[in-house]
Amino acid sequence: MKNIARTDVNNVNITSLSDVIGQSQVIGLLDLHLRAHFNIRMTTGSSDVAFGPVLLDGPSGTGKTMVAKATSAGLGNLTLIETNGEAVNKKSELFSILINADMNTTIFIDEAQGMNSKTQNILLTAISEKMLSVRSGNSHTIPLANFTIIFATTHEYQLQDALRNRIRIHCRFEYYSNEELIEIVRQRITALGWKYESGDVLNIIAQRAKKTPRLALNRNLQTCWHVTQSHDRELITVDDVKEAFSYLQIDELGLDHLDRSYLNVLFEEGKASLGVLSSKLSLPSLTIQRVVEPYLLKEGFIAKEKSVRKITEKIRNHIENHSVVSK
Repeated sequence: MKNIARTDVNNVNITSLSDVIGQSQVIGLLDLHLRAHFNIRMTTGSSDVAFGPVLLDGPSGTGKTMVAKATSAGLGNLTLIETNGEAVNKKSELFSILINADMNTTIFIDEAQGMNSKTQNILLTAISEKMLSVRSGNSHTIPLANFTIIFATTHEYQLQDALRNRIRIHCRFEYYSNEELIEIVRQRITALGWKYESGDVLNIIAQRAKKTPRLALNRNLQTCWHVTQSHDRELITVDDVKEAFSYLQIDELGLDHLDRSYLNVLFEEGKASLGVLSSKLSLPSLTIQRVVEPYLLKEGFIAKEKSVRKITEKIRNHIENHSVVSK
C-alpha cells in the first residue's frame, strides 16, 4: 500500500491483494488463479499466457475497482485501461482499446451492465477467438493479444448468457461486517498518517457506512477529517465524528435523509406501491429501486408483497423513536 498524500482518503494505492481487508472468498479465489497462472508460465516457459476473463459482481461500494487494480498489479501488467460499460458502447473507443492492448495490459470495464448487445457480442468474439472483425469495404479480421479483461457489475444478469459463460473467474462480493470496516478505516487512517482519539472514532465511522468501504472512507472518514481540519486540529475526536454526522444527517444505522424519507412514507401509509413512493418522494421509480431499496431490503428493513412495500418490525422502533441525526 503506497501513501501518496495526506489530505484525501483516496490518495492511497492498494497494490496487492494481501492489502485487501474482507471479501476473503474473492481474494482467495483470485490468489488461487494468480498462483496457477504464474506456475503455468514457468512450466510452459511462455509469458504469453491468458489470465481470466474475470467478473467482479456485487453491490456498489464493496471494493470491486480496488480488487481489479490489485489483481492487475499482481499480474505485473504495465498498463491498466479503466473504462465503463457506457463508454465502450462507442465502437471506435472499444476497437481502439482492444487493438492497442498487449499481453501486459489489463482492461477494466466497470459498470459492465451498461454495455449494449452489440458491444457484448464484439467482446465475446474478442475473448473467445482473440480477434476483431472489421467490416469496412472488404471484411477482415485483426488478431488480438492475450490481454487481461476484468468486468465489474452490480447487475450480473444484465450481461448476456453467452458472455457470462465465457467468464473463467467469477467473484461475488458481499457486504462487510462492522469489524471488517473498522479495520479498513484503521488501515486507511494509518496509511495517511492521520491521528484519532480512540477506537470509538473508528467504530462510529464504520457503523454508519451501510456495510460498504466506499461510504466508510469517501464520505464518513473524509468528512470527519475535514471537520477536524476546520477546527485547525490534527486529531480526529469523537466530537468531530458526531459533528460530521450531524452535517451529513446520517443516523446510527447509517441511514441518510432519503432513506428515512422513504421509510417515513411507508410508516405513514402502512403499505405503498412503487408509484406512490415515487410520487411522494419526487424521485424516478428506477432511482428508488436501484439506489434506495437494495440496502433496506438486504437489511430486512422493508419487505415486498406483490407490488407493494412495507416496513418491518426490525426498523419500526427506529422510526417511531426518531433515532435520527438532524441539523
